[in-house]
Amino acid sequence: MGAQAQALLEELDQLAPGIRLGIQDKADLENPVARDALRRFVERVRANPLLGYEPHSKQLAFHAARKKVKVFLGGNRSGKSVAGIVDDLIQALDERVVPPALRPLKIWQPPFRCRIVVPDFGRPMAAVLETLRQWTPASELRGGSWEEAWSSRDHQLYFANGSFIEVMTCEQDVSKFGGVTRERVHYDEEPKGEKGQAIYFENTQRIAEVRGDELFTFSPVHDLGWTYDDLWETKGPEVAKEVWESDAMILVRAGQADNPHLDKHGVEEALAKLPEHERLRRSKGEFIHAQGLVYPDFDRDLHTCPKLDPEFVKGLEQFDCIDPGLNTAVLFAGFDSDNVLWVYDELHLRDNNAIPENAAELIRAKRKAWGVGPSPKVTLIDPAGAARSHQTNEKTFDAYKRAGIRTKPAQNDLELGVLEIMRRLDHRNGERNPQPLVQIGLNCDGLLWELGRYRKDIREDGKFGVVKKDDHKVDCLRYLGLARPLPRRTRPLHARQVWVPGTAPPLDRKPRQVSGPYGKYS
Repeated sequence: MGAQAQALLEELDQLAPGIRLGIQDKADLENPVARDALRRFVERVRANPLLGYEPHSKQLAFHAARKKVKVFLGGNRSGKSVAGIVDDLIQALDERVVPPALRPLKIWQPPFRCRIVVPDFGRPMAAVLETLRQWTPASELRGGSWEEAWSSRDHQLYFANGSFIEVMTCEQDVSKFGGVTRERVHYDEEPKGEKGQAIYFENTQRIAEVRGDELFTFSPVHDLGWTYDDLWETKGPEVAKEVWESDAMILVRAGQADNPHLDKHGVEEALAKLPEHERLRRSKGEFIHAQGLVYPDFDRDLHTCPKLDPEFVKGLEQFDCIDPGLNTAVLFAGFDSDNVLWVYDELHLRDNNAIPENAAELIRAKRKAWGVGPSPKVTLIDPAGAARSHQTNEKTFDAYKRAGIRTKPAQNDLELGVLEIMRRLDHRNGERNPQPLVQIGLNCDGLLWELGRYRKDIREDGKFGVVKKDDHKVDCLRYLGLARPLPRRTRPLHARQVWVPGTAPPLDRKPRQVSGPYGKYS
């Protein structure tokens, strides 16, 4: 193969990585006709890089969806950022410029106003600009070049047809995201924390007027935040492998294995240097707890049950538990004759409802609805209720007692309580726990939600700790576990021998020493 053909192939690989030309062998390019066809194709791709875009299966599912929210969770080099930016360009460009294979993916017509949100002005913005520059036809930019079309002052890329793409960052004040209308907001990488969520809320107002859409393309590297709740937890049923759809959203998840253009060996070598949880995030785009779950053995299939029958609930030994405060949590539970803990209902009380007098009325109403009587055997309460209020100098215990609910301080040993619940969840050995020793009704949404994100805290002193967030109901659960602890399993010191009539003791036993009337002193 000649040097010219080799140079053309190398340029094409830069312009359109992984493009398939149907060339069976590089020797085919010895044919002048084939070389000329390759030269003309490279010239066309040089003028319009979108001609060289061949989406893999996950990218295609992402593009094709007609949803108001499109989410691409991807590991590093899975093609998520390219998919998002190419989708933006398909909307921003005139239809005549979009290659025929990509035209069915076009939703918006110019002028198209798009906002891309990145974490900061450093490397994340540079990566977005590099991808935009790689895939944008220069002839469609204002002035016919990137230098003329990109404004570094307001971070906007202007197109000749009136469309524009602006790039903003989570470093900017939330107020900077207000006051304008956009057809699309695209989040390239995850908007982190409370400020990221505030930016998201502000951006939803920018697309409301035109009923615009939202794109999310990111690797979930910031533990379980608001994107986990708002996107992953509402993703709908799985319609294809790693593709989920609801009425308003499509969510696809791709790993590096889904990208056919990567060097597999190089990827494996890079991933081998990472901890396991980072490998899952960066290779497969999975939401992972960095610190690890407190209850990794919790299994929805094994430890949950449909909403219980009130007649069954009446037969339980009733135990309620209150975690008081501005956000008060209450669990309604009971133990059966096999010491199985059944959690059958819950309350989460805020604001005025959390005042002990009002909370007491709601607790009694819940008990009445289940037909279990006004008072359980025991109502446990967080021992912190023994502290006096600065305003009233009254203990929370006393406030509930005055409201008609007598409480008993729960045992508040964190590590002991967690271990007790872990013992009840332990199902790896059927001989140990032949049946699940804790069952939670599927109607207890709050408790189940907390169990799915209750995670360990890595402390410098090496002591056990938990992340003190979203833990009101799981605190009640461990208080309940310590109210009826499981019997400790002990290993017998020696097998007990029982005498059987008509038999003699084993011959290997030490013979009895015969002595005089004074024992060994005889």
